[in-house]
Amino acid sequence: MHEIRKILAVGYSVRHIVCSGSRAGYEMYAADAFGDVDTKRCAREYFPLDPLQLHAELKPLKEVIDKVDGLIIGSGFENADFSFLNDAEMRKILGNAPEKTKEVSNKAWLSSRLDDLSIPHPLTYTGREIAERIERAEHFRYPVVAKPAYGGGGTANFFCHTEKELIRWAKLLPDFLYQEYVKGQHASVSTISTKRAAMPVSVNEQLIGVDSLHAPGPFVYCGNVSPFVTKFSDRTCEIAEKLTSKLGVIGSNGIDFVITDDGPFVIEVNPRLQGSLDTVERSMGFNVVDAHVKAMVGDLPERVSAKRYAVKAIAFARHEGVMIEDFAMEGIVDIPEKGRIVKPGEPIATGIGVGDTRDRAYADAMKNVERIKAGVRSFKI
Repeated sequence: MHEIRKILAVGYSVRHIVCSGSRAGYEMYAADAFGDVDTKRCAREYFPLDPLQLHAELKPLKEVIDKVDGLIIGSGFENADFSFLNDAEMRKILGNAPEKTKEVSNKAWLSSRLDDLSIPHPLTYTGREIAERIERAEHFRYPVVAKPAYGGGGTANFFCHTEKELIRWAKLLPDFLYQEYVKGQHASVSTISTKRAAMPVSVNEQLIGVDSLHAPGPFVYCGNVSPFVTKFSDRTCEIAEKLTSKLGVIGSNGIDFVITDDGPFVIEVNPRLQGSLDTVERSMGFNVVDAHVKAMVGDLPERVSAKRYAVKAIAFARHEGVMIEDFAMEGIVDIPEKGRIVKPGEPIATGIGVGDTRDRAYADAMKNVERIKAGVRSFKI
């Protein structure tokens, strides 16, 4: 493989990737929909993407792709069309090929594969399958979770509490998936893998739908805590390692779980660098992007243990407002430009906390979240 020095990161938001790569000594280029201050600070060059036509913005980046040594594809492009790239440009992709990403990101396909591997996961049906089963008088346990087949972050997910609701939404959204609700603790496992071997790196607690962060929905991703230790940690890592190998994904990948009283259930797989990168790096003390790039040539990092707790907490806007602070301070990332307008439900910025216990790290992160909230002047009278 050719030497990797210049890397373009493309995604809905790529601050975590670009700043990690920059810390590892790579010359980073960035293309995303946010253009945060710290993204631009860490990038040699920045290219804005329109969030309303994210995939259409790919082709104009072809000239940039020609100039760099590697391409990292982040969130938001799980089912994007990369056929405009030639063979040489395709070989620059650091991570899973677009076809592999599209396959693994499809939650319906993944559910079938998990059945084949006898790995516990929620029962999952398409809207069309729901309609057929209800016609046969089959019953479901409520609530049922509705979600799109592709995409992460939980922003489009919602509950169906009754059969009437389920039927209505299954007819309106037949391509959505309708999934058994599994109650438990939300978690993820970050893995690094080559074509020959896979290694779990960290078990992470997921912060989902946190009211104090003004999450705009019950399933919205709000951050992570690393490490996350439960009586099922070893079993969760075993499943993640097995699944990573069986799916044939490479580089940094993440498996989302719900940890129930009976053990871990796989919810979905993110075949790309994950948002938990922030807490994994701070907790474990190694560079995720560097490990991801080196995995492309078959090198796995040495196993490391958590050195501290790290917390990532995304603050969302409750009301429309304007940024009045520049947040040039430690402990705040995903920094918006001063004067930017934020809409209700949009992420404002992210508070980071570290400590020798979970409680201390969480308190540190929430202290920074309060600083973020204070940096927004609300338009609400």
